[in-house]
Amino acid sequence: MENLIPWVFGERGQLRVADVKHHRVNEEIAPSQYTILDEVYYSIKIETKNDNGQWVPFDADDVQLEFVRIDPFIRRTMKHKNGEYSTVLKLPDVYGVFKFVVDYYRVGYTHLISVNQVPVRPFTHTQYERFIEAAYPYYLSAISMLIGVVLFSFVFLYYKDDKEKSD
Repeated sequence: MENLIPWVFGERGQLRVADVKHHRVNEEIAPSQYTILDEVYYSIKIETKNDNGQWVPFDADDVQLEFVRIDPFIRRTMKHKNGEYSTVLKLPDVYGVFKFVVDYYRVGYTHLISVNQVPVRPFTHTQYERFIEAAYPYYLSAISMLIGVVLFSFVFLYYKDDKEKSD
């Protein structure tokens, strides 16, 4: 009972999100859209109220990040340091509108939810590999057909019949 009254009146067990950041690895600014298979860094600062009513960093080992379209594609437990939880994830090879979701619900704390929506686009035509190794047999067949057509055309155009010899 002595822990319930401070929790009910918001004096204990309150959680809040202080800051959320996400960006590509080795960059500092969040892009307007991500590309499939990008490496993304995500961090969130979570704070809780102490007994003096001040916001201090929250400490837990079970805060998870979900990368969700309709269903979660990726779910990771984040590492923490001084109330900042972070993880690095590789985006799936599926494009669409996704959400970074941190949904933390534990007994004795308020429900914490943080949702950030981001678009994930496919590669542009200039981002694909120039030659695909699995297609080498098709490249070879196209080149051999081209050579065959050129040889056939050369023989057809320049072949001359021998004139019949008249006696």
